[in-house]
Amino acid sequence: MSTSAISKPLSESELRSLPAIEAQLPKLRRHVTPRVVNYEDGRALLVIKLAGMPFESMDDAIIVNRFNSRNRLIAALAKDKGRRLSFSTTLDRKRVAFSSLFKFKSAFMRQFSEKYLSRFNTGKYFSNDFYISLILKHDDVEEGAAELEEVGNQLMKALNVYDPEYLETYVENGVMFSKTYEYLGFLVNGVWEKQPVLACPAAESIPSSWLHFGYETLEIRGEGVTRFATNYDLKDFPDDTVWGMFDKVLALPAEFTLTQSFMCMAVFEQQEALQSQINNLTAVGDAADHQIKDLQQAKGYIATGELAFGEYHCALTVYGDTKAEAVDNGTLVTGTFLGECGARFIRANQSAKFTYQSHVPGAKVKPRPMMKSSRNLAASFGMHNYSTGKAEGNPIGDGSALLPLQTTSSSLYSFNFHHSKKDEDNQGEKIAGSCLILGATGAGKTTLQTVTIGFLERFDAKIFALDKDEGLKIFIAALGGVYYSLKAGERTGLAPFQLPDTPKTRQFLYGLVKTCGKNDKGTVTDEEGNDIKAAVDAVLDLPWEHRRFSRMLENITDIGGNCLAQRLAKWCESRNGEFAWALDNVGDNIGVISEMRVGFDVSDFLVDNYQPTEPILAYLFHLKSLMQEKGGLLTTVISEFHIPAKYPTTYKMMFDVLKTGRKRDEHLVLDSQSPEDAIDSPIFAAIRDQTPTKIFLPNPSAEFASYERCGMTYKEFAALKDLELDSRTFLIKQGNQSCFAKLDLYGMDDEISVLSGNTENVAIFNEIVAEFGADPDVWLPIFQARRKGKRKKVADPVV
Repeated sequence: MSTSAISKPLSESELRSLPAIEAQLPKLRRHVTPRVVNYEDGRALLVIKLAGMPFESMDDAIIVNRFNSRNRLIAALAKDKGRRLSFSTTLDRKRVAFSSLFKFKSAFMRQFSEKYLSRFNTGKYFSNDFYISLILKHDDVEEGAAELEEVGNQLMKALNVYDPEYLETYVENGVMFSKTYEYLGFLVNGVWEKQPVLACPAAESIPSSWLHFGYETLEIRGEGVTRFATNYDLKDFPDDTVWGMFDKVLALPAEFTLTQSFMCMAVFEQQEALQSQINNLTAVGDAADHQIKDLQQAKGYIATGELAFGEYHCALTVYGDTKAEAVDNGTLVTGTFLGECGARFIRANQSAKFTYQSHVPGAKVKPRPMMKSSRNLAASFGMHNYSTGKAEGNPIGDGSALLPLQTTSSSLYSFNFHHSKKDEDNQGEKIAGSCLILGATGAGKTTLQTVTIGFLERFDAKIFALDKDEGLKIFIAALGGVYYSLKAGERTGLAPFQLPDTPKTRQFLYGLVKTCGKNDKGTVTDEEGNDIKAAVDAVLDLPWEHRRFSRMLENITDIGGNCLAQRLAKWCESRNGEFAWALDNVGDNIGVISEMRVGFDVSDFLVDNYQPTEPILAYLFHLKSLMQEKGGLLTTVISEFHIPAKYPTTYKMMFDVLKTGRKRDEHLVLDSQSPEDAIDSPIFAAIRDQTPTKIFLPNPSAEFASYERCGMTYKEFAALKDLELDSRTFLIKQGNQSCFAKLDLYGMDDEISVLSGNTENVAIFNEIVAEFGADPDVWLPIFQARRKGKRKKVADPVV
């Protein structure tokens, strides 16, 4: 609404008579504190940068609550400071690229990562940053700076959920630089560059680009960089604004800067302005009763400090690499503002230089000022953003994020298994990193698993995998690991008594044999436990080559019936036992222990109520613990985890890793098809609470009740439910944040054939390894050639 308290838009003659843009820039002087910069005219500036609040899947009630909090904050400061205080808020949407250099040992991961990471340097990814500039009028420099810092501290505390940080000076190589100057330099020069703190005033040192304002576009020429822009002024938007009103522009494929300024007014000025508006509406006689009633109600809110009005303006600059792109992007952005947000922007032609200059905090010339409320600003500057993960300061390796992922908003998400606070440097700390992955068959679970686990190779991580359907077989072999397919009824090669005799292994063997010898009630008596201990000790005292499961029976008396000896006999080759193939073998498990990457296909044992499942999986878990004795990062993958989680021996082992694995640099990656599998587990509470990272892939038959117990909100569930099974899109929940990301491997058929094995490809792999050996540098190119050849034969059959 326009009132007499607000400056009028500049006329064409006034625009022509104004001096050049350089003379119109605010007269910034110097830093008076590391955070505060002084103006020549008795004002001071402080800038806060904010990452924003992930809103995509946040409950609406929380978003509304925070919107109301922002309004109250602005209104309270306006009432306290009056015209002495101004806000200048900026949304900067810019292109981002992935520039980290990753090193891998395996040829496969070098090849795959090069292809995968190259996609993040295409200029198609963007990020959103938010800035709040506080400008305070003062009579004394030192007192004004102190007062402004106090206001800044109020904002830092009140806006903590938006991840705020001060822009301030810093020293590099003995030279003082200013992040505040760098921000101002971007607004003036159109590019980000370092800005030293020089002896001359900031208004003189900061400008560095040549700006040429044409009728339609602005040309910005910097040091080795030329870009173009179109400038727009906000004509207006509805007074009845709602939270998140500008959220639709946060995912647009264009770079732009949106600045909104809000000069606070004294309470009496606000009251006079509203009364003048009421009088005008009444005089013309065409106002609806509710309009006058709303204005009268607003006067009451001003008096109580629940609402504030101020002098508002909004400027938009949209960028492009060419003139045409700047114009097209401008059309896209302003069209979205109009069609999706209800805000009309008009192109700034003759006023373009002043529109552009009005992005700078404290600018005096604002082409289209108007009166707006604190609720309007709280709605239009919501600081809503998309989760970006944590790029640096992570617990493992060099602290860099494990890998980038593409989000549904065309931004980059820095993915990590280990969850730590974004504003902390947690490198080297032992923080939980277990992960739960749920998704229907065909949604891409295996590929997502192997991609994320594969990137752990650059941190020299060990892998221990309990796999299903040999999905990881080719992948583990490509990393130089070993893989064993265990089949029910066939010799597994597992020989627990031929492990090195250590106190730890003895204790494990006592428990393993008890598991095999359980009675119909699922227990062994104390006397039977003593017999088992004596029998295990006796076998371990034998020469290594004679240590077999069967030899225990020599030390356990057979008293007939369902006695311990009879129950153990089914596991012994000497008695032609039903399950002798499982654990009564001659083998060398020491090699497995010394491997860096080991996988076992245990598909035959991932079924309910199968007697060999518990002891076999328990023994494999023990091998995993021996692998970890030398330390280092260990990732344990458990497919269809709900099966081992049902058995007492194995769920205790899983529970231990969930609770204390971080102390040993170990984490679990658990996968299954549905949350019901996790819920039915006796360790569900631990799985839910001790997996800081949860990934949910599409599931057409999903039901909210189950997902809710895994920590999902209904808003998140509704969005997940809408995903197509083959969308390769998934929800990442980490801590209190969530993000919809996408793993698009289009055109990477060669790599996918390794990342996710199927029956046909595994058969080809088995043939080639049998013929050429297990060296991936040898078999991998042959595998790809033969796989493509067979596929071609199917496509082009002989007629």
